[in-house]
Amino acid sequence: MEKKNSYIFSFSIFIFKIFLFLIIFGYSFNYFFENQIIFKSEISGASKVNKILKVNNSSEIPIFGSSRAQGNIVPSILGNNYFNYGIDGTQSNIWLYFLEHELKKEKNTPIIINFDLKGLIYSDGDLGNFIPNWRESKQYLNDKGEFYYTIPFIKYFGRFEKYFKYFINNKVNLTKITDKGGSFEKFQVTKEIFNKDIEKRMNTETKFKIEPELNRQFNNLIKSTNRKIILIVTPYHESCFNKFDNINMATNYLNKIDSLYNNVEVIDFKNGIKEDNLFKNTTHLNYNGAVKITQKLKNHFKN
Repeated sequence: MEKKNSYIFSFSIFIFKIFLFLIIFGYSFNYFFENQIIFKSEISGASKVNKILKVNNSSEIPIFGSSRAQGNIVPSILGNNYFNYGIDGTQSNIWLYFLEHELKKEKNTPIIINFDLKGLIYSDGDLGNFIPNWRESKQYLNDKGEFYYTIPFIKYFGRFEKYFKYFINNKVNLTKITDKGGSFEKFQVTKEIFNKDIEKRMNTETKFKIEPELNRQFNNLIKSTNRKIILIVTPYHESCFNKFDNINMATNYLNKIDSLYNNVEVIDFKNGIKEDNLFKNTTHLNYNGAVKITQKLKNHFKN
């Protein structure tokens, strides 16, 4: 009986050591992976979420928005202090999240928001952008994710490859140019492919929509600060307006915001580019188009 108890005790110690090793390994790997891979890629959404939460650069001028911000506005053309926080697949609930945390910082720099003509709507984009900072992010998301998103190492299962891809693309990218958080398509698509995109867009109904809760949040944030908030509508291809049922509602909303608040300026460049060869697709510019519209924005600021 004594030998049996000794065996059980030794086995329990062995299991405890394995469990302890796994915990230490998980936390160590999690720390390394986040700080050396995820947060080292300026173009990844996860890095941008972490940056807006954890970094306070008093001279930085942020650019918020969706993929249209990320691919349409070139920070270095505007100046050394600009950073592009645009994230693929996201909409207003995410840039409002960023705006809220930006306004908590002791700063007086202006804030640029690429305002999409879809309006104030919800779209979380890839949840992987928020997992490293899940506790701070989940309240702003429609999708409440999985219970294990707070467990180190385990929370990244199935996503390691994607984070590595962002890390590698930030270092070497054959098809895109990266610039302070911005990511821009180098090459022009063929005329045949772009014409197909135009045809599809001309048969796609588009509406401007305002979600009341997001509108309330936006107005409260504007009223909470004296910092300049610049809403820019970057270019759309003319085909986007073929079945845009309520474009006047979008214009009226922006005009109202512009006139209502002294610290808000609206810059409407939705028709700012006509050349097909400056578009990546009907709603996004390529690098040459982004350079042209950013230079136009820079000249506007000078004036």
